[in-house]
Amino acid sequence: MKPARPAGTGPPGKQCDEYPVASTWQGASTGSGNFSWRMIDATQNEEGGKALGRFYLYNRVLDKDKFLVWIKP
Repeated sequence: MKPARPAGTGPPGKQCDEYPVASTWQGASTGSGNFSWRMIDATQNEEGGKALGRFYLYNRVLDKDKFLVWIKP
């Protein structure tokens, strides 16, 4: 397990992406510390966050609602 990286400390054009995502109760900010992170392209990270926000909105995912994430290779 990697420790959380302070915001704004990465290389230019990169952002820290974590899984489970930070907006979940299992995420880096609220979870048990069992998460992973990696530096990725900042634009891709921001677009992924926007897509996740749309998922929450369109599927009416509310605070503490449970949902599954299926990862396709």
